[in-house]
Amino acid sequence: MSALNRMMAAGLLLGSGAARADWFSGNAGVVSDYTFRGLDQTNGPALQGGLDYVHRSGLYGGAWLSNNRSAGSGEADLYGGYTRQLPLFGVLSATLDTGVAAYVYSGERQAALGGPRQDFAEVYGGLGVGPASFKASFAPDYAGRGAPGWYLQGTLKYPLPAGFKLRAVLGYGGGAGVQRQTAPLTVDGVGHSYLDYGLRLSRPLPYDLTAWIEVAGTDLHLADHAQGGANQPKFLLGLRKDFDF
Repeated sequence: MSALNRMMAAGLLLGSGAARADWFSGNAGVVSDYTFRGLDQTNGPALQGGLDYVHRSGLYGGAWLSNNRSAGSGEADLYGGYTRQLPLFGVLSATLDTGVAAYVYSGERQAALGGPRQDFAEVYGGLGVGPASFKASFAPDYAGRGAPGWYLQGTLKYPLPAGFKLRAVLGYGGGAGVQRQTAPLTVDGVGHSYLDYGLRLSRPLPYDLTAWIEVAGTDLHLADHAQGGANQPKFLLGLRKDFDF
C-alpha cells in the first residue's frame, strides 16, 4: 500500500510554517507487477490510484485502489490517522505517524493460495528522522487467516545527481497469521515468518510524472504454483502521476 508511505511527507509539510493548510492530493499510475510486502499480487501489470487528504491539525485519511489477481479482481485500501512533527533530543525533528488501515478485496483468494476472503484491518505507528523511517503494523486477524500477524518495515531514501532518488526498504513479517498466509506458497508447504526487500531507483519527469525501476523479493522459498511463481527477485517498472488540489 504505497499511498501510506506518503503520510511521512505530509507530516513534513505540516511542520513548516508555509504549509500549515489543508492538503488534498491524488495519484494514478501503472506498474509492471504489484507486490505487497514482497508477495506478488497480480503476476502482471496493475493499474493503481489513490486520494489523500491531510488536515492542518495533522489528521488524515485516504483510499488507494489496485487490481489484484490473487484476491479475485480488485483491492481497496482505506486508512486514516494522525501525523505531526516532534523534537528529538532537542536537535533533530522527527515525524510521528499513527493510524488504522483496512484492506478490502472484491473477490475471494485463489484456492491455490489458501482461499477464501482475506479482508483485514491493522493498526500502525511510524517514526521518520531525516532520510530514514520505521513503521510497525499489527493485525488481530492477518489476511483473514484467523490469527494475528505483525509487520515491521524500515525505509531509507537517498537523493542522487540529476534528480534521481534511491529508496531501500527492508521488511519483516511474523506471527501465526503471517505463517498461515505463507504456508500455501512455500516449497515445503510450511508457513514461515519472512524478510522482504526492495531497492527502487526513481526520477521525476515533466507534468508531475515519476518513473521508477525496482528489484524486490523475499527470503521465502516459494513454490512454482505460488502467485507470481517461484522466480525471485522480481524486476518491476512503474510510472505514476501526482495531483495536488
